[in-house]
Amino acid sequence: MKQFFKYLGLSMVVALIVTSCDKVKKIYEPSDYNTDLNTALYPGDWQTYLNTLWPNFDTITASSQRNILIDDFTGHNCQYCPDAAVAAHDLHTQYPTRVFISSIHSSPTGITGFQATNSQYPVDFTNDNGLDLGKFFGQMATSGFFGNPSVSCSRIVASGGTEMFYPPGILAAQVNAALATSLKVKIKSKVNYFNQTKGAFLHTEVDVLDNQLTNLGIVVVMQQDSLVAPQNVMGTYTPDYVHRDIHLGNVGNTLWGTTLTDALKKENGKYYLDYSFVVPNEITLDGSAHFNASNMHLLIYVFDKTTYEIYQVVKEKFE
Repeated sequence: MKQFFKYLGLSMVVALIVTSCDKVKKIYEPSDYNTDLNTALYPGDWQTYLNTLWPNFDTITASSQRNILIDDFTGHNCQYCPDAAVAAHDLHTQYPTRVFISSIHSSPTGITGFQATNSQYPVDFTNDNGLDLGKFFGQMATSGFFGNPSVSCSRIVASGGTEMFYPPGILAAQVNAALATSLKVKIKSKVNYFNQTKGAFLHTEVDVLDNQLTNLGIVVVMQQDSLVAPQNVMGTYTPDYVHRDIHLGNVGNTLWGTTLTDALKKENGKYYLDYSFVVPNEITLDGSAHFNASNMHLLIYVFDKTTYEIYQVVKEKFE
């Protein structure tokens, strides 16, 4: 799985824009771009893809409300971590189209006994990006990520506090407050998946509504919906625990994704980025190779590269 995302970086592309003044064109025209995508992942003639599957973002509706990403730093041998997972999942159940979760198996120093594998806990849930993210926030004195479990509401500094990560007890209050804040970034996305090649193409449009936001990045996260595998629950070995929203790594294998620069902006002021990649195998209980795209999804988020606050997040399933 870790090696997969190193390869995936080779097949990811950020589309570069070339404008023309000699005729009127649609804002998002595939021929306007340096389409260095892995076209072999489309099981047909590439021109057919451009003509029929390249998205028209005018027909896609973006969320008009702010969505929330809960980062949940966890471990399968962490007895109190299920409390955080339940708190996060309860909020997703309450707001299924606005609250999303990324369960990242990492401690502030990377792998500890909470994430390590052994005969009781054989599944390796870790990946390089997740471990690096844990170590980054673990080394940031003001992040609040001092141990597992730790959760965050879009990496917003907690009201009345100074830290963006904290135990799950205050998560609901933080999420409800954040959901009521104004939307600063709109994201439109479209994923086209092809079972014959296990390949996917993701197309995104980013509209920055707040012109004071100037240092932004976009990240695409690959996640596994669920896996039944052992978990330490309050000191009790629980072999049939349902792990949800498992962070598998970032598309492109880049921790902080892609910076939104003027080179990615069209004349309408919006940013356009395109990606191609192979959907990975599932993590399995016995370590066997098993492919099930229906058990995978993407999270696409735009964040502040200075404060790390996530301004918007959307989810895409492979269908």
